[in-house]
This record gives sequence, structure tokens and C-alpha cells, in this order.
Amino acid sequence: MSNIIQINTFKNNNSNKRPTLGMDNVKILYHGLIDSGFSTCAAYHEAMKLLLVSNPSLELSDLSQKTFEIINPVFDNYNENSIDNHSQN
Repeated sequence: MSNIIQINTFKNNNSNKRPTLGMDNVKILYHGLIDSGFSTCAAYHEAMKLLLVSNPSLELSDLSQKTFEIINPVFDNYNENSIDNHSQN
């Protein structure tokens, strides 16, 4: 009798998973850590780790910027001069 155990490996195919689920989790983790007393720097680094784990194809050079964009989204629906051009016509 052998003590060797056969372990089957399965390929994880997450193609049907929502692409924003990982981003939502990163934002929730960051704000949860801030609320529980972590420093913003430590919470930011933990959020970067979670983003990298949830999206391993992300380039390391883009990791910090992508994490920042998830945590602090920039809304592109404003003009630089703060004037609504549609109402000025």
C-alpha cells in the first residue's frame, strides 16, 4: 500500500466573472483598512497587493497608477474652466 496521494489540478477559467468585481474589492479593502485604523500608506500597499492577485496580467509599472485610479476615480464630465458649454450656447 502506497502513501502517495494523487492531487488533481484544475484550470481556473474566470472568463465569465465580472471585470469590476476585483476593483470593487480593492476599493472596499482600502476604505475598510482606513476605517479600522491603518495608515493610508499601509492600506494603499495592501490594496495594490489585492489588485495584483486579482489581476495577475497587470504590468507592475502600471500597478500603482491603476490602484490610485480605483481608489480615487476621476470623473471626466467637467471642463477645465468650470463652465458648462452646453448651457452657454
